[in-house]
Amino acid sequence: MDEEFEVVFHHGGKIVKDVKLKFTFDPDVWSYSVIVSVVKSLGYHDFKELWYSVGGASVLDDKLECLCDDIAAMHVVNLARLNGEAHVFVTHLVDEAEVIHMVMGVHDDEEQVEVETVMEEGVHGVEEVGGVLEELGGEEEEMDVMEEVEVEVVMEEEGHRVEQAQTRVDGEVEVEKVGGHGEDEGAEQNEVEPDVEIRSWNSSSESGSGDGNTDWMEGLVDVNVGYDMDDDIHADLEGNVEVEVERLSFECSDSDSISNVNVEGGNNRGLSDVEWESEELISGTESDEDHTNVEGYGRFPTFVMPKNMKDFKWEVGTYFAEKQNILDAIKSYALDNGRNIKFVKNDKQRMRFKCVGAKGQCPWRLYCGYMKAVKTWQLRTMVDNHTCSREFNLKLIDSKWLSNKIHKTIRENPRVKGVDIREKIQRKWNIGISRCMAYRAKNIATEQIDGSFKEQYKRLYDYAHELLDKNPGSTVKVDVEDVGGEVIFKRFYVCLKACKDSFLSCRPIIGLDGAFLKGKYGGELLTAVGRDGNEEMLPIAYCVVEVENKESWRWFLELLIDDLGGAEICSLFTFISDQQKGLLHAIDELLPRVDQRFCVRHMYANFRKKYPGKNLKRLMWRAATTSHPQTWEMEMRNIRALNEDAYKHLIVIPPRHWSISRFLERAKCDTLVNNMSEGFNSVLLSTRSKPIITLLEEIRVYLMQRWAKKRSSISSFTRPICPKILSRFRKESQLTKKWIPSWSGNKLFEVRHMSNNGEKFVVNIDDSTCTCRTWMLTGIPCCHSLAAMKFLNIDGEQYIDSCYMKSTYLETYSSIIYPINGANMWNITPYPDVSPPHKRILPGRPKRKRRLEQWEMRKDESRMKKSGLRKRCGICRQEGHNRSRCPSATQAGPVHQTQPQASATPSTQQSEIAHQTQPQASAGPSTQASAGPSTQA
Repeated sequence: MDEEFEVVFHHGGKIVKDVKLKFTFDPDVWSYSVIVSVVKSLGYHDFKELWYSVGGASVLDDKLECLCDDIAAMHVVNLARLNGEAHVFVTHLVDEAEVIHMVMGVHDDEEQVEVETVMEEGVHGVEEVGGVLEELGGEEEEMDVMEEVEVEVVMEEEGHRVEQAQTRVDGEVEVEKVGGHGEDEGAEQNEVEPDVEIRSWNSSSESGSGDGNTDWMEGLVDVNVGYDMDDDIHADLEGNVEVEVERLSFECSDSDSISNVNVEGGNNRGLSDVEWESEELISGTESDEDHTNVEGYGRFPTFVMPKNMKDFKWEVGTYFAEKQNILDAIKSYALDNGRNIKFVKNDKQRMRFKCVGAKGQCPWRLYCGYMKAVKTWQLRTMVDNHTCSREFNLKLIDSKWLSNKIHKTIRENPRVKGVDIREKIQRKWNIGISRCMAYRAKNIATEQIDGSFKEQYKRLYDYAHELLDKNPGSTVKVDVEDVGGEVIFKRFYVCLKACKDSFLSCRPIIGLDGAFLKGKYGGELLTAVGRDGNEEMLPIAYCVVEVENKESWRWFLELLIDDLGGAEICSLFTFISDQQKGLLHAIDELLPRVDQRFCVRHMYANFRKKYPGKNLKRLMWRAATTSHPQTWEMEMRNIRALNEDAYKHLIVIPPRHWSISRFLERAKCDTLVNNMSEGFNSVLLSTRSKPIITLLEEIRVYLMQRWAKKRSSISSFTRPICPKILSRFRKESQLTKKWIPSWSGNKLFEVRHMSNNGEKFVVNIDDSTCTCRTWMLTGIPCCHSLAAMKFLNIDGEQYIDSCYMKSTYLETYSSIIYPINGANMWNITPYPDVSPPHKRILPGRPKRKRRLEQWEMRKDESRMKKSGLRKRCGICRQEGHNRSRCPSATQAGPVHQTQPQASATPSTQQSEIAHQTQPQASAGPSTQASAGPSTQA
């Protein structure tokens, strides 16, 4: 283009400036948003409407048209080309109409002008349009808005006339002041931008003049914006116009308090300068309706994602806040309507979409462009017409976008299968996805919910600091190693202050166990679990290590011993475990000669691999559960008589580790299994597959909620004894009917069984002892002692140990595990970021379930399943292969192929004849010789 046009902006309600700006522009940049940017650059962030003169001049020859969109903006360009310039009027927001009483003033020439303006609310509406006031309604003569308004600007100061001459030469503004009575005369020249011209007027009344002036238009600002259409854009490509405006101030005398306005074809109305410049009339009221105009979005809507885009109608001009909103809208539209839409163009400035249905003949098109003026995307072109049919497989859908659709499903059911995801998507949207896409979408959604495995390692120090800050007195250790300048995670230990305090009220027995972590980087979870007064688990400490071995167990036990009071106190504890790798050696080194127990269930699992059989199982468990040494020796002799090797296998293991008959009495527990640790691991079954901080947080939250529930459950205890202990006490009391007490003296009894089989035990109630040792081992009176107590009419509950009382239970859970803030509230520690451990990837699919032993069998309603048993061949009955790979079948195959079917019958007939003719002694060999080939045939 080789044209240049100017646009004059009238605004502010006063004629105080006339600014002219020029810049080279691209037709694609010029729009309604550019006009709004010019108005904003003048300092107006709140305005009501924009109008432009169709007549092409500041005088409204014809009429005004509303300037509200890009079509009107293009019309302004055409008017400027035809008339040399175009005029834009800004309608400002004004307050509600109110009564204004004008101040009466007296001119210096003793001419008094009395002006009173009364505006009645609801009768006359005054609308300000670019400095032109139109009176709407009433009985007065209407002002012709198409009539040209001539304004003469005259300034009178103390009887002398001041003439202001303004000349524009290459962007220079020259202002001349002519004063009298000693006033200095001079000219002030200001340099502004080359294409900006600023004219300013100030008004006063002229002595002896009968004509009015234009003081009422003192707030109007004329801004001429010129555009050079030849050159490329060198200014702000975003449509922002920088306007430098300089107000020319003139001194006015106090006598200039009366302003007269003369408008041809209208009524004379006088307003004082003070009243007109009040903020009440200049500032507009805020309105939600004009919010989009203020932001420069015009009257086009902004896209908001609906719940369902089925049969959605696109609208040209719709704004999108971000590019991602367009992608989400297109993909949702394609998903809900089953349209196969394709990206034709996708860059930083343009996005074009096309429907490839009907073999590419569908006319549906969509084009969005980036509007630099408002820094947002807008729907520019659209052909919203489909001639294609609905399709089942859509290429536009990807796993990342699909993960947002199934986010809620994964949160509610983290263990949902990929097949279920496929079925749900097909049932809901009637489209098909692959199995791999379903699992990829599930993994992305799971990562968004639980957090990234790798990123969570970076905030381990921040998490440890937050945990210690909210739970003072706790122990949190982070162990890392430096590998080539990189900080690699190794171990993480947690022992909360509440768990330490709670264990002080429990019995001195601790269960140790380890469990695999099934996350991305693997590892082991080591736990230490105690027992509360109600025979329930009480977790003490937990630790994440790289692998389960002697070194990791030693590191865990060293910290645990320090938290529980040191080696001297911990040497009085009893530790029960599953004989994990390196655990026994670590305990022997740290706590020599400490009481240890082995889980008999795991011990029998190893025993059964070599010596299976129901009898051996029964004898071994009888030897483990007996409470006095004499019975244990008898059961071991029975095992020896049944299987010498089994006896040698068990006799090597010291009985103090696995038989109640050799257990110490200070633990007040006769348990043979490590079920407390196993139960804690089962609670964390799904947690062990999550990222490390999520794993640690879920364990902490579980403990926090468990402590709170236990405190609230104490109110339900109706007796001074814990419920489970009371239940066991009642079972022992029912067994007293089988025992007969014989009083010896004081509180000493001899108790024998009613069957006269020789079982007798001595009970001393004063010493709380029984030769069966059950009372001393558990702290709960046995059936023998209860039989003696009933003889003396003594309440047996009084002899239950204090560790089982309600008061002790209340003290156990009196401590509180305090909550912590989310990751966004954690303090950033100065420690370096921790990297995840290097994981050795093994071949094959990762194993997530425990390998079942041969003796672990499951059953359903129809049959038994031999889980863990090795498969046997159906032909040779050997292990390691099946029928299809049996060596016997491959060897017999060629013989079967070479031997004709017809020869089988003569061989069978000959064998039958030989069997009949031969004597009885030779019948066997003949039959065996002929039966082999016949059977093979």
